[in-house]
Amino acid sequence: MKKIEYRAVNWKDTGRNLQNLRLNNYNLRKYVCWQLSSGRNNCSGECETCRLDMDNHISQSELARVFYLDNESRIVNWEKGRARPTISDLLFYAEICGIPLEQVLVFENSASTKEQN
Repeated sequence: MKKIEYRAVNWKDTGRNLQNLRLNNYNLRKYVCWQLSSGRNNCSGECETCRLDMDNHISQSELARVFYLDNESRIVNWEKGRARPTISDLLFYAEICGIPLEQVLVFENSASTKEQN
């Protein structure tokens, strides 16, 4: 049987990845725009009449609304590595961005990290 190494998530660097996705991922911007505009009859999801400028990033509060959070504090804490998103939140985030979860998570370099946690 092949030995499988334990890999711990580096939450601070993973948080930076989440922040970079919020600031730079076009799929995420389109999805947030579509979600926040879903009450409007003219929103097709194609962003011709989008209320968000697709050249700008979305805010933490806009992303919090997509995750059905009361305010942006959880998003802030995820991005700063102070709080860990649930696996469901991470999967949803990756799916919205159109990337595999492995591209969101950053793992520690050392296999000995398990003893430190």
